[in-house]
Amino acid sequence: MSGAISISDIMSKFDCIRIKHPRLEEAHMWFDTMRGTKRASPQSPKKFISIFAPAQSGKSMSVLTYIHTKVVDEVIKAGLFDKDLGREAIAKEQKLVLHLTLTAKATTKSFVEDVLVALGDPYPQGDERAMKRRVYDLMRKCGTELLVIDEIQHLSGDRRRKRSTAVSDATPVTDTMKVMLIRGLVPIVFVGIPEARHHLFGDPQLAERCINELDFKPLDLMKPKERKIFLEYCGRLSLKLHQHEIFEDETDLLNGDIPACLHIVSGGRIGTVSNLVLFASIIAFEQDARCITRDHLVQATDEWAIPKGVIDYNPFVNPRSVKVIKT
Repeated sequence: MSGAISISDIMSKFDCIRIKHPRLEEAHMWFDTMRGTKRASPQSPKKFISIFAPAQSGKSMSVLTYIHTKVVDEVIKAGLFDKDLGREAIAKEQKLVLHLTLTAKATTKSFVEDVLVALGDPYPQGDERAMKRRVYDLMRKCGTELLVIDEIQHLSGDRRRKRSTAVSDATPVTDTMKVMLIRGLVPIVFVGIPEARHHLFGDPQLAERCINELDFKPLDLMKPKERKIFLEYCGRLSLKLHQHEIFEDETDLLNGDIPACLHIVSGGRIGTVSNLVLFASIIAFEQDARCITRDHLVQATDEWAIPKGVIDYNPFVNPRSVKVIKT
């Protein structure tokens, strides 16, 4: 099995890596459930679920994986798209599950424009009320079953009153989202960092429409179930490096103190593990290595993780409290 031929090839192959884990599978089950409510009772008021966790915890990847696998398979099977178009293009063009990222300092109009863009509206501008009507019409026309709103923290600064005196933390934007739920337009998945949680749960009327808050917080090695998730993720990432033809030989990310060090560097965030391994892959490629070794991870921590502020020391060379994790 041949290895990568360039750094851009490595990065492209990494973009194609999809790793299943229990949290991702639970999220996908809930995405299915929310879509099922739309199909079963299209006009009834809808609920929402939320995923609040630090950056690089796998929140957005759970959505992307769902769309690129399950949803793409569904629309191809239904004859909505020709499989020859390619999964990437189909994922982008399909409208069953919309995944949009809020514009920074989002306003009601910018939010509605973001939705129109996701729906493929060729002219996503104009009078705000007319734009809202187009959102409703297009969602119904496209058969949209789930709306994922990412980067909820971009609502910052749009509150109507100071939190110290507010009875409700509602904003014009969250009111618009709430109306979409009340009118039964579409169930919603809200995604963001923990500090943004108040945008939803500071408004009692909106908070009561939450059916579940999914757990994507950093993994704790002291908890057996979370340790198992972390170790299995590292093991599957090792296999993916070979399966996706990034390296000719198999990499072992479960050897010795490597899992413990990966956990310390990442703080238990699986997305950060992948980023560190990506940088180590680039280093290994530049050294004509056939796989990633511990030395490459040491160098990646020194040259990527520490300078980027991910961590302030290298646990691979300065053990402190590192212990070998039994796998």
